[in-house]
Amino acid sequence: MKRTQLFPITMVVSLACILTGTTSRQPLLRVLGEIAALGAISREILVKQHKLDANNQKQLTLLTKENSCLQAKLSDAQGELNKLEKKVKTQNTCQRLYLSKIDKLQHQQKVILGNIAQLEKLANQTAPKSENHLPISQKLSVKSLPDTQTSVTRVYIDGNNLSFALDSLHIEVDYNALRVELSQNATVTTFKYYTGVHSPISEGQKRFISYLERLRYEVIGLPILPRPDSNTVKTVGDDVKIAVDMLGEVKQQDRVILVSGDGDFRPALEEIQRRGAEVTVVAKKAMLSQQLLEIANDVIFLDDIQYKIAKYTKLNVA
Repeated sequence: MKRTQLFPITMVVSLACILTGTTSRQPLLRVLGEIAALGAISREILVKQHKLDANNQKQLTLLTKENSCLQAKLSDAQGELNKLEKKVKTQNTCQRLYLSKIDKLQHQQKVILGNIAQLEKLANQTAPKSENHLPISQKLSVKSLPDTQTSVTRVYIDGNNLSFALDSLHIEVDYNALRVELSQNATVTTFKYYTGVHSPISEGQKRFISYLERLRYEVIGLPILPRPDSNTVKTVGDDVKIAVDMLGEVKQQDRVILVSGDGDFRPALEEIQRRGAEVTVVAKKAMLSQQLLEIANDVIFLDDIQYKIAKYTKLNVA
């Protein structure tokens, strides 16, 4: 007999016992019928609950499988997204390198034109103006420059301030690209990089300084001493040295580019501006002091040029 047929048969028998026991006044038979009915009902409830649990487990298994499939698809999609991101970064790097090469060529062209103008001046001063001794600018169809003092773009880099800014932007800077970026529209440029140097100097610092010097940076090393109130160290005298060098070197018509957002440089920059020099400040937006923002002739935010000067992007691991 099938299990599905057992319940109605049991209920019929139970009801018959109850009716018979009631009509014949046999309480034992009636009680047995009630017990049988309650047992049949309880059993039926348990069977249906078991079926419901089985169906729920089956649905849960199916949902788990579907979730696993979705997780796998999501992982594959994330992998493809990472590949595309690497390709985009590679393309951006190639584009930046091409732009750097173009900037270098433009800078070399400006230098050549400046040298031709200087040669023209010498030719005008030493050679007679005959048909065989024409000015170089006429021979090469290059317009001569006016006889004025040569403007020098002087770049002063606060190494500690720049390092903190680059760390907060999560980039590793390409110092050659930085030099090209800050040399735009300049005929003559000088670069000074101020940094703390351990005593004795470490091999890593030696390699870094040598690398900067190959790129025609003048590196000014300053002593590093421990702070008395903590376990950290501090570069001694870097701000003062930068200010002293600027005041001693900058002439009228020069352009000063200060790579730092430190407001302590304001007095020195105001004196430089009083002499007739223009001042450009290069800093991260969040690290640029209000004092420098108020007096600078121009401001360049590292946030805006980071993709032009970045060697690569550091991973920000939470």
